[in-house]
Amino acid sequence: MKKLIYILVILSVFGLADFEIKGDGSPADLTKIGISARFWGMGRSGVALSDDSGALLLNPAAMAMARSFEMSGMSTQVLGVTNYSLVNAVIPLWDQNQTFGFSYINENAGAIYSSEQRDQNGHPIRGGLIQNSNTIVSLGFASKIYIPDLIDDLYLGTMFKGYSRVLGNMSSSSMAADFGALYKWKPNISLGVTLRNALQSGIRYSLSPANEVDYYDTDLVFGAAFALMNNDLTVAIDQHTNPKFGRTYLGVEYWLGKAVALRSGLADNDVTLGIGVRYDMLQVDVGLRYQDAPLDNQMFFSLTWGNARRIFLDRPGIEIVENDNRRQTQQIEQIQPVSQFDIPEDVRIL
Repeated sequence: MKKLIYILVILSVFGLADFEIKGDGSPADLTKIGISARFWGMGRSGVALSDDSGALLLNPAAMAMARSFEMSGMSTQVLGVTNYSLVNAVIPLWDQNQTFGFSYINENAGAIYSSEQRDQNGHPIRGGLIQNSNTIVSLGFASKIYIPDLIDDLYLGTMFKGYSRVLGNMSSSSMAADFGALYKWKPNISLGVTLRNALQSGIRYSLSPANEVDYYDTDLVFGAAFALMNNDLTVAIDQHTNPKFGRTYLGVEYWLGKAVALRSGLADNDVTLGIGVRYDMLQVDVGLRYQDAPLDNQMFFSLTWGNARRIFLDRPGIEIVENDNRRQTQQIEQIQPVSQFDIPEDVRIL
């Protein structure tokens, strides 16, 4: 219990900056959409479960759990008219306890033409093309924290985000940083926390007065994830503490064998559904979000290549040791990573 209390104190440190910045008419932060269809199918929950490249912007700490290179892409439409694309990648470094992450987001409203002039009948005349796009490039780093006899499965990470926006004759750029922590409390329980936009430069548009600066909302999110039914079923729940939109997200994921995953969730008032199909190193995910009227339902499509570690798919290792010139096979306590898709058919995870 003392160990858990110590970990919770570390996680709570991330909440100290929650009151640093409070935006009033805060601009929309497009990085909140930037997760794979897997997590959208789970109600956008997963701060304590973000164990693959599709969730770098959900909790940057979890990228430290990756044991191999992985890349993922996601595509959707915002409000039914704006194209949104995402590319993420994780690259384990050195002894695989540190990981580098990269994220690229592009949002484009397509061709928008000005119509300031009108013809002799009063009908608008199409004018020049108005650019309307957002580009966000993010770089992150995460590491496992180990203190003998005190801390073992604790992961910390950060993600630095660079924003660039073009709207007609106006342009803007800004910087922000996210911080995250994830702790695997028990073999089937993990805890996570993310502080989004904890540090930021503010947004200043090229045609705006010098003292007119906008800020993204700072959002502190706590999460928990549970593995059930021999790790085939996963339940995740997130709680946002921002007073402007304190919301709860809930999601479930169930794997049928090694190949198919069924998902469902509740993103505030929106119901979500999802499905994933896995073959070797390739995974395809689809998510559907039923939104309140008058918004259109939203579809998410993701493609993932790689085999990053799954948080609840470890098993005891097997070691052969010499004892009095006799070879004995013993089961050791040390946990070794194992891919969900490398487990033999006749082996069950306890």
